[in-house]
Amino acid sequence: MRRLLMLVALMLAWGSAPARADDISASGRGVVRIVTIAVVGDEVVGFGHGSGFAVGPNRIVTNAHVVELASRYPDNVVIGVVPSEGDKSFQGKLIKIDKDRDLALIEFTGVRLAPLTLYTGSPSDGEAMFALGYPGNVDIATARSAADFIKPQSPVRSQGGFAGMRSLQGTSVLLHTANIARGNSGGPLLDHCGRVLGVNSAITRADEGDATFAFAISGKELAAFLSEAKQPIGQVAVPCTSVEEQMALERTAEEKARAEAEQLARADAAKSESERQDAIAQARSRSESARENYMAGAALLLV
Repeated sequence: MRRLLMLVALMLAWGSAPARADDISASGRGVVRIVTIAVVGDEVVGFGHGSGFAVGPNRIVTNAHVVELASRYPDNVVIGVVPSEGDKSFQGKLIKIDKDRDLALIEFTGVRLAPLTLYTGSPSDGEAMFALGYPGNVDIATARSAADFIKPQSPVRSQGGFAGMRSLQGTSVLLHTANIARGNSGGPLLDHCGRVLGVNSAITRADEGDATFAFAISGKELAAFLSEAKQPIGQVAVPCTSVEEQMALERTAEEKARAEAEQLARADAAKSESERQDAIAQARSRSESARENYMAGAALLLV
């Protein structure tokens, strides 16, 4: 196993074996696996992995606890950034870490990723949410060697619902029911428009059949962290609408526009009719006046 992990460390420096480019959504293309390998001399003394996502073309957000070894032993720990597609993995550098918020910012070079967008509004009760990342239990079941941990592949997706806002050790978090596991840490929690709602960080224990809930660091905490790091991120405040909802809104707008057009047409028709009646009345009045003048003239002639 040590020899395999040493091979992983070397491959991070020189690039990994080719992998199939997965056909995934735009948001998924910005999700990465984060690996950490601690080496002392010729011995691997630590190995860990989590998830992350792009907030800039070469900047990744993850959890602080995912890269804690790198922050404590920067000369002995290699951070690897493994994109969701392509044929290479890349070495990363820790730029900023906030252990209180459990957030970290990593920089890497070699490829440019599509940054995700942050939704700054509040999720609604029961809103559908999607977790993207690399759960360890899936890796244990599918990985054939340590090298598989640095092979680009699409993130695992799970769906759940918004269960409320909470405070976890002084940090604002979203409580949700999307299935996540160790390895999902640092991955994004998205709405159904693919926008970031939070950063997955922890789960509750399911003792004696208790339901499992997950915690994601809120978008507000993420925005504050990135602001302190002077790292911009695209932000949207408009609520997400599904295709069906958008079509319904468009139908409503079309019906409203049609009703307004019909009302305007009726008003124009009524105005035209009123003007026509006024013209007829004026014509009749002129005709009556002319007739009276004619009759008066005729009477004078008779006299």
